[in-house]
Amino acid sequence: MDNIKVYGIGLIAVVGLVFGYLGFSRGLPEYPVGAISGPDISSSYLSVNGVRAFYASHGMTKATTTICSFQSPNATSTLRTAAGNGITGANFSVSSTTASRITFAKATTAFATTTIIGSGAEVAANVKAYILASSTAAQQIAGDNKFAPGEWLVVGMQGGTGTFSPTGTCTAVFDVI
Repeated sequence: MDNIKVYGIGLIAVVGLVFGYLGFSRGLPEYPVGAISGPDISSSYLSVNGVRAFYASHGMTKATTTICSFQSPNATSTLRTAAGNGITGANFSVSSTTASRITFAKATTAFATTTIIGSGAEVAANVKAYILASSTAAQQIAGDNKFAPGEWLVVGMQGGTGTFSPTGTCTAVFDVI
């Protein structure tokens, strides 16, 4: 009787090994698996149920009137402004050694200010400031916050005397239409 138990347990083990081998020899499922190991996402866009938002951020450039520029996605998109979700803006750790006017504009190159978005903002010298890109209802109807594929958002700094020396970060968010 003890031999029957030993052979039964051995038979069950062999059958389990055979089914296990057959199951794993066919490979893993054909869908991607994985997880994000933290709160940071390294992709420039986020897509949820087919709705894409493109995110960009970089430090300010010194000694120029174009302190930041962002190229819109390769699709028609809408810039998020203060009239919308208010995420596009310029965050100054130090504005500059001179009082300035900050503008947001749309253009075909990274250094032009063809179509001004909103009315701009005045910033005193040597201060911290956060300026949201803003557009009026009339500009939204006119489509000033709509970007053709590859157009540029340009953050400009004008006024005062001397060389602009801002420190800080600019951010832009484009929603693909």
